[in-house]
Amino acid sequence: MSATGHTALISAHADFRHEDYVFARTQSREMTARAWDHRTAPLQSWSQFLYPALGLAATMLAVAEVIH
Repeated sequence: MSATGHTALISAHADFRHEDYVFARTQSREMTARAWDHRTAPLQSWSQFLYPALGLAATMLAVAEVIH
């Protein structure tokens, strides 16, 4: 109920078109299929570097203990 004692329905509706969210210049099939000259390397997980580094550090520590 509102302050005046009447119930009020509040509603929202927006008209939208698919074209409002798709930009032809950047999302066209032609641009998607294009072969790029300078692509950046794909992102790599930190675990691809961390696990081998930890394994190498553990091996070096074990060798140092044996030698010492």
